[in-house]
Amino acid sequence: MQKPQLVGTPNSHFTRKIRILCAELGVELDLVRAPNLLDTAAASYGDNPLLRIPTLIHDGQTIVESDHIARYVVGAWDPQDRFGVRSERVEDLNRLAVINGIMGNEVVLILAKRGGFEALDSVAYFRKLSRSMEEGLAWLDARVEPDAPGFDYRDIALVCMWQHAAHFGFVAGLERFPRIAARVARFADRASVAPSTPA
Repeated sequence: MQKPQLVGTPNSHFTRKIRILCAELGVELDLVRAPNLLDTAAASYGDNPLLRIPTLIHDGQTIVESDHIARYVVGAWDPQDRFGVRSERVEDLNRLAVINGIMGNEVVLILAKRGGFEALDSVAYFRKLSRSMEEGLAWLDARVEPDAPGFDYRDIALVCMWQHAAHFGFVAGLERFPRIAARVARFADRASVAPSTPA
């Protein structure tokens, strides 16, 4: 089986979800760095027509969107789905949706700043995204069990979202969400997690 290529960037939390999942499964990836996240050529994103990362290229196929990539990876290398990537439990779906929403909003804010917007708080849409991130973090914090056993795909996503938020600083006062912090701290030194921590 051909070694898959993952088009992304080292600091992308969406890309990192796949890197951690593959590390847990022992799947070797070639990380192909997307050169410029403001580029408007699909080729820069592994021919992803949405001009986003990550993109997985494997055996002549191109798979876009991190959760679809995760499902593909599980289908190819982990049919038992040990990390619950394909879970259809409503609580799992909602938790993942909120984490992804926070991450997606953060990407918009980062790209807006890189694209020339300096005073993000002066734009109502950006204020809404920031508020949504805070509401999402509060929702997650109320539902996360810091000491619950196991490590699943939602934990992978939570680690990526939280550490990215801490690194880029688009949400002030992360200490307001101690349950998330405690859950993430449990996994921060995990062999699949620690090497890709934003620095």
